[in-house]
Amino acid sequence: MDKEMLTALVRIVILLPLICGLAYLSIRFGFGRTKIPLAHGSQKRMRLVEQISLDPKCGLSLVQVGTRYMLFAHQEGNIILVREMEELPAAIESAAPQWPGLVQLISKVRPSGIKADK
Repeated sequence: MDKEMLTALVRIVILLPLICGLAYLSIRFGFGRTKIPLAHGSQKRMRLVEQISLDPKCGLSLVQVGTRYMLFAHQEGNIILVREMEELPAAIESAAPQWPGLVQLISKVRPSGIKADK
């Protein structure tokens, strides 16, 4: 190897880890991000209340903006305001079946392995 090739190899060996380290630090600690405080302090004015997926590429989102609630339908490249509400809608009970716990199942089984009739 000639001297120029060896010098280029040494530069690569030294500078490549340095560049990778700086890239990691900038991603990890956000040196490149601008952190501008809000004009009225750090109070948030919007909040995602609930989100449900209807499909891999579409869903519904309930967002609180101030004292109002907005229901958005979103899909790939499109967001639609479905409904705007003054108050939070009532909660829906879960439709999932209530399965008995392990203790209830074990209490129904006799020592011989036969289920007890109740």
